[in-house]
Amino acid sequence: MPRILFEIEQTAHIAFQLPVVLARILEPQRFALGDFATLGGSGVVQMLEIPSALRADGSPRVGLFAFALADDSELERFARGDVVELVP
Repeated sequence: MPRILFEIEQTAHIAFQLPVVLARILEPQRFALGDFATLGGSGVVQMLEIPSALRADGSPRVGLFAFALADDSELERFARGDVVELVP
């Protein structure tokens, strides 16, 4: 399987202080998360593809994903523009 690379777009804490990384896949491909998935070396507990995101001009954005991290303290490791690997 080829490497699955993402560019970080944003990080945030959402409901119940869940640490989430929003990232765009660089080369679209099919994948599924396993029990020990990591994004940039950080454990991932959930993933959601965001199919209906829009740019400011109203054009569709494809390949955007939200990753919920297992450890809140690792959110600070991610910065906008970083390219990280997903190990599913």
